[in-house]
Amino acid sequence: MTSSLQRREKTSGISLKIVKPLTTALRRHLLSLRGRLLLGVAVVWFLLSLLLLAFGWQSGTLLVEETNRVHLRYEADLIRNAITHQVDQRLAALARLAGTLPEASQGTLARGSHEALLTLFDGLVVVDAKNEVVDDWPILPGRVGREVNNRGYARFMQAVQRPHVSEPFIGAISGKPMVMMLVPRRDAQGRYTGFLGGLVEIDGSELFEGFDRLRLGDAGHVVVATASGRLLYHPEQRGGMPDITEVEDDPRLQLALLGWEGEARGELRQGGEALKAYRQIWPADWVVGIYLPLGQMYAPLANVMERITRQAWWALGLLLPVMGALIWLSLRPLTRLAQQIKELSLGRRRVLEIPTQMTELRRVIDAFNEVEQQRLATLEDLQQRRALLRGILAASPQGMFVTDTRGQLTFVNQALKRLLGTTPPIRLAAWARHIHEEDRDPVIEAWRASLRQHQDFDRQFRYYGENGEPLWLDVHTNAISVDGEFIGLVGAVRDITQRQHEDALRRWEAEHDPLTGLLNRRGFERRLEEAFTEWQKVGTPSAVLLFDLDHFKRINDEGGHALGDSMLRQVAAAMGAEARSSDHAARQGGDEFAMLLPGCELPRAMQIANALRTRISALGLEQHGTTWRVTASIGVSGFQQADQTIDGVIHRADTASYQAKSRGRNGVVSACPV
Repeated sequence: MTSSLQRREKTSGISLKIVKPLTTALRRHLLSLRGRLLLGVAVVWFLLSLLLLAFGWQSGTLLVEETNRVHLRYEADLIRNAITHQVDQRLAALARLAGTLPEASQGTLARGSHEALLTLFDGLVVVDAKNEVVDDWPILPGRVGREVNNRGYARFMQAVQRPHVSEPFIGAISGKPMVMMLVPRRDAQGRYTGFLGGLVEIDGSELFEGFDRLRLGDAGHVVVATASGRLLYHPEQRGGMPDITEVEDDPRLQLALLGWEGEARGELRQGGEALKAYRQIWPADWVVGIYLPLGQMYAPLANVMERITRQAWWALGLLLPVMGALIWLSLRPLTRLAQQIKELSLGRRRVLEIPTQMTELRRVIDAFNEVEQQRLATLEDLQQRRALLRGILAASPQGMFVTDTRGQLTFVNQALKRLLGTTPPIRLAAWARHIHEEDRDPVIEAWRASLRQHQDFDRQFRYYGENGEPLWLDVHTNAISVDGEFIGLVGAVRDITQRQHEDALRRWEAEHDPLTGLLNRRGFERRLEEAFTEWQKVGTPSAVLLFDLDHFKRINDEGGHALGDSMLRQVAAAMGAEARSSDHAARQGGDEFAMLLPGCELPRAMQIANALRTRISALGLEQHGTTWRVTASIGVSGFQQADQTIDGVIHRADTASYQAKSRGRNGVVSACPV
């Protein structure tokens, strides 16, 4: 097993060594100008051949279809005339025999000499005016004396009394499918005395023989049916008498059964399309259909087109080497051009000199020489401008830097080096390691996006200097483009550490109570708005506790405001002790306090409220031998489905707080059932 795997791996390795160089060489040739021109010749030849073949096929199909329509029309008329002639011949023979018969009686037909009629009919019967069989020939036991009133042809003959061809039926004596051709019998006074009928077996009569030998190819066929739709002949179904629609499904067939004649194109039940022709056999009230499949019609044309296609491919195989040689000769000056351009880039020459009579290539050489002279002049001017820019950036008191298109530093001025405390070599990757870990990933992603999208970069982030000192930096860059092409970034760096500290202090003072350090009303309502938004989005419950202090006014009035402030700070400390890390405690003014419990159900909120009430009631302040105490009347509420703003939950908690106060103070009341 191991040796087999080793052999397989060795074979695979050899295949890769062979296939990979071939693939590389093929790709190199196809991507070259010579390969593309050869490919273009092949594509043009292919498209031209395809176009000619398409036109040839279109013209050929029209010609083939028209020719086969003429042939089909001829065959249809021929078959119609042949069947009509045979039906007329049989009806005429019956009419002659009926005129020679004396008064009908059993044995009359047997006494005559009617062998010639056996080539036309499989049997003869004489029926009287009462639709009773009085004679037959050849004689079959049980046929004479049989009444045929139940047969449609007998009723038709009794009513119409003219030559008629019956619908197909199963013979009562023979048990075979057949049709009967009838002519009336009359006496000397011209009165109707019955009819003479000639029986024709559907499966064995020469009337339908020979259709298989018609020149309709392998799949073409003939169908004969009555006007009522009963099938008389079909090459694939000679037994029984099914409805023709069980064998053929064609809208034009329905029209033919109503008397229409003509040619049409339609689907075959067994699949595919065919040309179809329908003709009427008026003496018998029959319809004959001739079907010629399109696949059979187009097969010779398809064979011709296939041979032409093979010849076109052979011609392409001969044409490509010739065109390849001509293209190689035409493109030799381009090889010399590539060599001289390489020498130009290495500084070994100043202009291109290629003797050629090719007008287009001559224009390229002249244009290239002109552009090269302009490039040299521009390069000199660019070097002067670069020196000037570096001087300006170096003299700037603000930290400045320049990067290339990949974000690599190409210039850093002294002001920036002093600000960051860095020494050469300076790399952006080293700077990134000094960014605060919370800011590092967003800053790096924004920097990469700026390079990718060629946009400005503007960020403020925390940075640790070489000595570990935390700084706040404001970095702003501009994307520089020349003639719409991005060439790099120019950036400025400012130290905004002091401003950030001042902004943070102002934000804290705007939302906190200076006496207790708790949130003030603004800070509390902002956090309550955030909790309400979270509840609306994902249904996260939150609870709100509102209370004011019982007996606090007496402390202020009798003990003084300093004592009252001390009591307020102790209440704030009690709230901090009972609050969870995610809770928010606030002093809303005076002795009014609030607490927001995010993600807290009402039962848990009631437990926290009772613990807070107990802790507050245990507080005490000593002054001049007197112990001062306060209690809290706490109202508890949560968000409800009908709430549109935070006003609802605040109102319910406030109402519950008043209820607690009215019940004797020092209590907890929930605005919602627990």
